[in-house]
Amino acid sequence: MSTTSLINLLPAAARIAPETPEDVAFAFAEARRTGRKLVVFSTGHGIPPIGDTSDRILLDMGAFDQVEIDPSARVARIGGAVQWSDLVSAANRHGLTAPFGSAASVGVTGYMMGGGIGFMSRHLGLGSSAIRSAELVAPDGRILHINAKSDPDLFWALRGGGGGFGVITSLEVELTPVTAMSGGVLGWGIEDAERVLRTWSTWTERLPDDVTSAVRFMHPPEGPSLTVVVVTAPRDEADLSEVLSPLTDLQPVLNTVRNTDPEAFINEYTDPEIDPEEPPHAFEHVLFDRLPGDACQMVAEFARPADGCGAMMIEIRHLGGALATPAASGGATDMVDGEYCFFVVGQLEAAEGMAHAVDVLSDYGRGRTYFNFMPRRTGRQTAYRQEAIHRLADLYEAMDPEGLLDHPHPISRTASVVDEAAEGPALAKLPG
Repeated sequence: MSTTSLINLLPAAARIAPETPEDVAFAFAEARRTGRKLVVFSTGHGIPPIGDTSDRILLDMGAFDQVEIDPSARVARIGGAVQWSDLVSAANRHGLTAPFGSAASVGVTGYMMGGGIGFMSRHLGLGSSAIRSAELVAPDGRILHINAKSDPDLFWALRGGGGGFGVITSLEVELTPVTAMSGGVLGWGIEDAERVLRTWSTWTERLPDDVTSAVRFMHPPEGPSLTVVVVTAPRDEADLSEVLSPLTDLQPVLNTVRNTDPEAFINEYTDPEIDPEEPPHAFEHVLFDRLPGDACQMVAEFARPADGCGAMMIEIRHLGGALATPAASGGATDMVDGEYCFFVVGQLEAAEGMAHAVDVLSDYGRGRTYFNFMPRRTGRQTAYRQEAIHRLADLYEAMDPEGLLDHPHPISRTASVVDEAAEGPALAKLPG
């Protein structure tokens, strides 16, 4: 794309669609020249709205969608806008995978910038830990090639620091062999919510580290409300079925657990998509350290369709395993400081009830959060240790002293960031 065409786009639409890193550098120059902030988007999944964008430049990274697999080195080289469905599909042809998320349409880069937990995380670990190198266009226009040796501080920040240091145009991602995999869902009616959750909670306390699962209470627009357990493991079906016996003994009305592969699994069990024409949805989130019986009872009460908290879906993901072990080479997020991840999403009118549910259940943790599920523009204090906050802030100020990038979660040394969105409900176009 020529410089002239980029300039012509700017006054009318305040939108630039770069095709090269040099185009991205030009977008930063235009932001500086016009006094506008730059907003980066590719898929938009899970990103709280930034508000009125009429005084911003929207940077559409959709052209950076290349995927190249080196099976002998077990490495993927991907563009900054590649979605998980594309990377998982390409790697799967070689019996390899990356630590993929729970939604096929999520952008790999954004997912990894915030850490990244998904369907096989107890086995594969954080998404950010798989980053080997990155190409980043800095706000001052430099095109940087970053790895552990070239720039250890920035490499640390890109591995789970939440982004905001520049625009990622490509990543080099480490891949893992998958010689066997099984998974699927077990399902019951919503009336079995407490019974299933109590059993699942006890079951997770002694679970092998390679088995990843989540329990969901779902209220679809059409059809009955459901209690569902989603599970995966790098094992064959018979082996995983034996591990699942405490849950299958509860006689689920649905059992789809079978041999599969990462591509088939993410395509079949991806998080539900929300129509982009619909109004944004509200969501809330917190990490738990424990899930005792009284917590299970309260969660089941909040999940009731008639008089619960009003959520469309309540999800509790089991963490631990590889997520609880600091990753090699570190990273701003090198582990997740919690045993369970509690997440609720629903219509805007349910925001107050969902916030109340999270507030009550926060007693089972320490108020910690996971960055990619943080719902408001309130800084990053609950997702990082204080020393990491200061280190990230130093890097942010060094990389973007003019504040050209407008990020959904600004880096602040204080407990909160003053922003009009912080007073309202947490919003997202898509859950998770």
